[in-house]
Amino acid sequence: MLRFLYLMRHAQSVDKHLNQHDKERELTTQGVNDALSVGSYLYRQKINFDLILSSTAIRAKHTAELVVDASKMMPDKIQFEEELFTASVRTFFAVVNQLDDTFSHVMCIGHNPVISYLAEYLTKAEIGDMPPGGLAIIQFNGQHWKEINQGSGELINLLLPENLKDAK
Repeated sequence: MLRFLYLMRHAQSVDKHLNQHDKERELTTQGVNDALSVGSYLYRQKINFDLILSSTAIRAKHTAELVVDASKMMPDKIQFEEELFTASVRTFFAVVNQLDDTFSHVMCIGHNPVISYLAEYLTKAEIGDMPPGGLAIIQFNGQHWKEINQGSGELINLLLPENLKDAK
């Protein structure tokens, strides 16, 4: 069975204000538009997720909700995970390895540098610093989620928000 992991960095957020907790940062107008563009692209591609895991930071939660709305998926597919806010690559990787094998399409929305590092770790592709709203689509051939390891995935696409405006 083919499995697909969609690793998305939350969309563009406002800068942190004095005395503001990092988790409370909201999306900018550009971030809202970018998240909607990603969701619209996923809808046009007829991609439907079994599960969407998101950090509990406001900017990540809002990104997940906008993607789901624009892609016309059910909002109950989203699970907000506190550990993804400050997750290391090791923690994120453990979350992936613990996914239920009935899931074939899973999206994770988190933060850099971890999202970029995880995409590179799983694919051995040169991704660099994934921009806000960037989405790495990774395919795994025949493995159970618990068998996925370093370099076992293939980077199918790296979507950048600025390239989705005219994408069909």
